[in-house]
Amino acid sequence: MESSLKGLERLMALCREYGLPLREGLPVVEDWTSRELFPGQPVDPLLAAVLKRVGDARLAEVALHGFEGEYGLVATNGMLRERGDAPFPSCLVFGRVPSLAYRFALVPGLADARGLQPVVFIDDHLDKEVLPVASNLDRFFEAYARSIEHFAGGRRLGPDPWNDLDFPRFAPERVAEDRPLVDLMRAGRFDGLVTQDEESQRWMRQVLAAGPG
Repeated sequence: MESSLKGLERLMALCREYGLPLREGLPVVEDWTSRELFPGQPVDPLLAAVLKRVGDARLAEVALHGFEGEYGLVATNGMLRERGDAPFPSCLVFGRVPSLAYRFALVPGLADARGLQPVVFIDDHLDKEVLPVASNLDRFFEAYARSIEHFAGGRRLGPDPWNDLDFPRFAPERVAEDRPLVDLMRAGRFDGLVTQDEESQRWMRQVLAAGPG
């Protein structure tokens, strides 16, 4: 599975090219593939491969959680689940934007036949926002990389690139390039997760309109 992380490699290359934050963490030695961090929710095989490759890395404005430790997957998701707020009981948060209440999470209940889980964006402020981002973890990295590339256009990004880019909100066209994700959206698989406010629903319509027919 590690050899299939083309999206991750592209994102790391673009971080170097555009001078965005890039820090590889300590790789996870233990193989977590097919194990469960929470009952009935197997670890996504791509997540296991990513953490084995780069650990708790910083990739542009996304900081990954390692498996263990104070800010690891178990501690972070345990804390979020104790709050009892949707959508955390049905998701596994794997990354965040430091200093902002933005999180990225996998959805184990929507795993495909290979066990690969789609990714959602969660704005964890008081008025929550949940948006589907990618059909699997490496496609998330790919979409994020394409958004950086499209936005930067050959120039260096500013000192606060997340505010400049605001992925995924300002990148519905990049998200729409993920056909399996669009198929899931059209089939209503995210209906119980996506927030129903007008802004979220407008973004959903933009992705579906830009997606392949």
